[in-house]
Amino acid sequence: MEIFFRIWKIIETGGPVMVPIALLSAWMWVLIVLKVDWVRRKTRHVLSVPEALKCLQSTDRPVPVTDCPRAGILNFFLENHFRKRAGKPGRPDQIFFEVAVRRQTRDFYRHIPTIMALAAAAPLLGLLGTVTGMVETFRVIGLYGMGNSQAMASGIKEALMTTQAGLVVALPGLLVGQFMRKRIRAVHQDIMIFHRAVNQWLEKEKEKCTE
Repeated sequence: MEIFFRIWKIIETGGPVMVPIALLSAWMWVLIVLKVDWVRRKTRHVLSVPEALKCLQSTDRPVPVTDCPRAGILNFFLENHFRKRAGKPGRPDQIFFEVAVRRQTRDFYRHIPTIMALAAAAPLLGLLGTVTGMVETFRVIGLYGMGNSQAMASGIKEALMTTQAGLVVALPGLLVGQFMRKRIRAVHQDIMIFHRAVNQWLEKEKEKCTE
């Protein structure tokens, strides 16, 4: 309870601009947590290419028990490909495989642009708070002159607090956003490697069926 009281005192000291900075920070960190959890789930128990080829060669269509994108691609391909063939033998349809790859990769960078935009907006809000704080300081000087140091200190404190808050929100947001983008790019490259390997196998199966 004490920590919330301290946070509220900081927001109160920083003035009205601290409220949107706090809301922006909360929104950004919710998205970061969601994306970190997504990457953690997608990079666990990665389906290997040999395992995937065994699933493609099997007639009982085994479903890999994993949440990695490779397994998602394979599941979608097997379900739709076998549904089209109705269990009858035939050459593999590469169109379904391409659709499966696109379905898995379309949401890879979801939330990342929003995280980066929120992190970039935080210092601008801090700058706005700096301006409003200095305006308040000059207003006090205009009313009371240089004699009311306490009122002047309040405006200067507001200006500095909002600048500090904007930077504190922005720096970790930008760093985490770049780190997550790098991790997602690695997952995307892994999908492209998997795509080429399975596509080569599908080409060979297609050639066998046309002979």
